[in-house]
Amino acid sequence: MTRLSYPIKTQIRSLLILTLLPLLLYFNSLGGAFQFDDRNLIEREWIADLDAFNKNVSIGNYENRPILLWTLAVNNSLHKNKVFGFHLLNLMLHVFVCILIFVILVQTQNILYLPSEGLGKPLRLTAFFSALLFAVHPLNTDSVTYISSRSTVLATFFYLLTLVIFLKIFSPRKPQWRWPVSALIGLLAAAGMFLALASKLIAVTLPIALGLWFLVFIRSRRFPRLAPRLFARKIFPVYGGILFALLSVVLLWGPGILYAPKDQGLELFGRIPYLLVETKVIIFYYLKLFFAPINLNVDNGFPFSTFLTDPMIALAILAIGAMILLAWKTENLWIRGGILWFFITLAPTSSIVPLNDLAVEHRMYLPMTLRLCLVAGGAIRKIRTEWRLRFMVVLIALLGLLTLSRNLVWTDEVRLWEDAVAKTPFSPRTHNNLGKAYYENGQLDQALFHFLKSNENIQQHLAKQYNLTDPEEFLLRRAGEIANGGGKAPTVPLQIVADMSEPHYNLASVYLDLGNLEQAQREYRTAIRLNPDYFDAMLGLGSVHARMEQTDQAMDFFRQSIQKRKSVTGKEDYPLARLNLGELYGRAGKFEEAVRELSLAVMHDPAMILGHYNLGVAYLMTGNLAKAERALTTCLTLNDRFEPALFNLARVTQAKGEWERSTRQFEKFLSVKGADARAYFQIGWNYQQAGQLDKAREHYEKALALKSDFLNARVNLGKIYMQSKQNGLLARKHLRQALQSNPPPELAEEISQWLRKLP
Repeated sequence: MTRLSYPIKTQIRSLLILTLLPLLLYFNSLGGAFQFDDRNLIEREWIADLDAFNKNVSIGNYENRPILLWTLAVNNSLHKNKVFGFHLLNLMLHVFVCILIFVILVQTQNILYLPSEGLGKPLRLTAFFSALLFAVHPLNTDSVTYISSRSTVLATFFYLLTLVIFLKIFSPRKPQWRWPVSALIGLLAAAGMFLALASKLIAVTLPIALGLWFLVFIRSRRFPRLAPRLFARKIFPVYGGILFALLSVVLLWGPGILYAPKDQGLELFGRIPYLLVETKVIIFYYLKLFFAPINLNVDNGFPFSTFLTDPMIALAILAIGAMILLAWKTENLWIRGGILWFFITLAPTSSIVPLNDLAVEHRMYLPMTLRLCLVAGGAIRKIRTEWRLRFMVVLIALLGLLTLSRNLVWTDEVRLWEDAVAKTPFSPRTHNNLGKAYYENGQLDQALFHFLKSNENIQQHLAKQYNLTDPEEFLLRRAGEIANGGGKAPTVPLQIVADMSEPHYNLASVYLDLGNLEQAQREYRTAIRLNPDYFDAMLGLGSVHARMEQTDQAMDFFRQSIQKRKSVTGKEDYPLARLNLGELYGRAGKFEEAVRELSLAVMHDPAMILGHYNLGVAYLMTGNLAKAERALTTCLTLNDRFEPALFNLARVTQAKGEWERSTRQFEKFLSVKGADARAYFQIGWNYQQAGQLDKAREHYEKALALKSDFLNARVNLGKIYMQSKQNGLLARKHLRQALQSNPPPELAEEISQWLRKLP
């Protein structure tokens, strides 16, 4: 029996538009910077390249998102930490998702409809327009433009790809599949399920979604009288392989397949209160943004409320009940399947699994694929033919302009959080993150303002939410009670205590950079009092004491931060604290201790540039020139324009007596740094040791031209003129100027003896 088919030219045109239009709309996002969590994600040592991934990541542990990490490792292997490649892969995945939506709808229509039903052109329009609407919708900018949201796009890609494989077995153009081929397709579908889960755990609903698609769309036409006898004789031999493969995977994964995020949402909200407030999020936030995608916000600050105090929750429950009743009663399979798809795919983030954030835009990416866009695509068929194309063009153009505009916001972190602060001015987190963006840009005054504003907003929130007249002291007291094991469960969740400590930590970091050490110390201590596990604040407090030249206290705090980080996170070491310890030992002249600490730092963080640099300097000071050269070379491998490493590598080769090689290395330093008196002096010294006095004199003069009080350059230049025995006046001139520069007593006596020897 021949079913509805699409002309090849129509398919090619549709696929071409679905490829080119998203590329055009998101082209302005390809140069965007790493945002927010992106830097923490890409700097993980296990995705530095594919070798690091293979050594450190287990593919079988899907809870750690190994497929996502593998794609990031691929990006780093091709072009390390270059943002363009990361954005490009995100965008290509989005294009593939759009194409898969079109393919799924075409496959399903081919199963459902016969050409004799006269639905060919409208149905083709529905499939194309649904995919096109998804491709250009601005609600997807969070998922496509934000690199950390790749997990959502990647999981959606494998989710839909598995559905495509699943539908292939029911293709009306194929002969009936028997057990071996059915089993093979089943294994491919199982592999797709694993890849989706290993990208993000939202794919846990995939077996249910496959069952839904079968029951709603396939059973109604292919197996309208599905009975146990028919199933045993016909269905199981044909399709049993795919069922067996899928069920085997589910049984093998067992309880671990259940979605179990590591957020503190359960502590913050509880399961049932979270479920109830999510009904309001679904109806009055997610659906609103789909139909009116304005005021998109990276941090919307959706407020928590309870069923007893917020009548909108009851209204949302009624609306959801009405939607489910419609799915039950309607004869329209697309509406029925779309509604069920929407709630099934949204369940991992908006049901009884509490997450920290009540509403996040990228959670709509998977539900939109075959629900909202499908309903809108079907609605377009109701418009009169002569107006249909005009309406489509206007709608797509409008949504495309909104997407272009939203992409511009995402290209710069300061702009992104300025946009969030403008839309949610009373949110502590938006001010805190804008302050961090300003801080990283070196705009300390603006950073200080927003950190103070964040601290003010969170205290106002606590006072309003928990009726606290002095929230900070209350939280400090309750945190102390819990730390000592006494008292009942806190009135205020501990996660809020931790959230409150971050603005104090950020304030301290700004004060430290501004040189206000007393205020920085006060804020770091407040952060630690609020959150005794705040090892970063302990590190910061150590830095304050180091600036105050209180070395012993600084070292104590660095050691405390190492121990606390290990107890809190289970990680073996704290490389940044080891780096600071090593620097303090180096300042104190304890180079063996410095080598020990810095070696541990780079062992646990091989990408730490300063660690390799300081280790090289420590080895240089201990006379271990081979290891010094190795450490500094590693540093330059990570950053070939790191000026201190270029300079000290030249010093290492100079210490080896390799004058020519040392000179070349100093010249590399000059090519990066520009004119520098120290480098000219060292090159002059190399030429002097090699007996090339003319070149030595030339470089000493260059050093003095940049720094006229450069004592050693002046002395060495005088000695060269003495050695030439033809420029006694110039030798006397330079040596007298050196003597007038108040040199150390021993050198002054030596210069005086040289002057007495001159004629």
